[in-house]
Amino acid sequence: MSTDPAAAPAPKRASVPYRPPLVSLWRQNDLADSVVAFLPGTNLSRLPVISKSFRAAQPLVLFTAARRLKVLDRAQDAFLDVLREASPEHNIFRETWDGGLARWLRADGEGLRADTVGSPPHLRLRGTNEDHTGLFHHFPRSAGRSLAVKSFRAQVTFPNGAASGASGYIWLCRDPNRNEGCEAIGGIYGCYRGEDIDVQEIEPEDRVGTLKWIATQQDESGEWTNECTELCTVEPGVCYEVTASFSEKGDDELMTAAVNVTPLGQLPLATTLIPCRAGDLEVVKIYNFHDGEAHIGVVEVGYESDDA
Repeated sequence: MSTDPAAAPAPKRASVPYRPPLVSLWRQNDLADSVVAFLPGTNLSRLPVISKSFRAAQPLVLFTAARRLKVLDRAQDAFLDVLREASPEHNIFRETWDGGLARWLRADGEGLRADTVGSPPHLRLRGTNEDHTGLFHHFPRSAGRSLAVKSFRAQVTFPNGAASGASGYIWLCRDPNRNEGCEAIGGIYGCYRGEDIDVQEIEPEDRVGTLKWIATQQDESGEWTNECTELCTVEPGVCYEVTASFSEKGDDELMTAAVNVTPLGQLPLATTLIPCRAGDLEVVKIYNFHDGEAHIGVVEVGYESDDA
């Protein structure tokens, strides 16, 4: 056998996969952050089709773009909205008003005017039926089953400030035929601070608009009554998003609502813990009790089906 080194086979070189220049640049994270910051949103949506590297990096891309544009909180909320809708843990009723009033029934009465306006659309309430009636949506349930509310989210704006009495009600109600006592499980409305008769004595420019939470609670005599808790003051034209999560029902028929308010473009206010009576969720009502104008944005209710 020849021992001439020239006769030995040349060693094989390691195969180096070809990587397009754009992908090579993309793997430099600092550069990728800078590129993402200046891409239009329509281009961001097309990045995943370039290569596997771009598809794998898409969550970070969106996070980076939202952070640089200072809309991270809004982007996260939108992402969580989708997760809530797809969550197998409980059912979600979500009204965006894209279909107008198709999913709502209207109570008798000619005083309340309700229509959808704007883009994105929202519900506009004007006037009143002079009682606790207006629009309502019944939650479907199978025979022998009851519904337990788990979460609540709603957006409300008072263009002219809160009404003298109460307007912009978004009210989760129990089935009065299956529950004794008042019907409020939880909900919101706007009004001036103080009793109506006292408010009339205050100059209009000195009246304080407030957003309140309503729920059924036990008074000192042991009777169940609808009680109200002030959440925040209200400025005309500002959109307020109210979210609430509900604890499990205790042996005393009570649960706790953790309620949070976020004025549009501002930081969330402190969470308020409010005890309220649990009950079988039957209907959500939207209306004005007194004459006024309120704009209702997204309404979302999460609920579970339990044995009756």
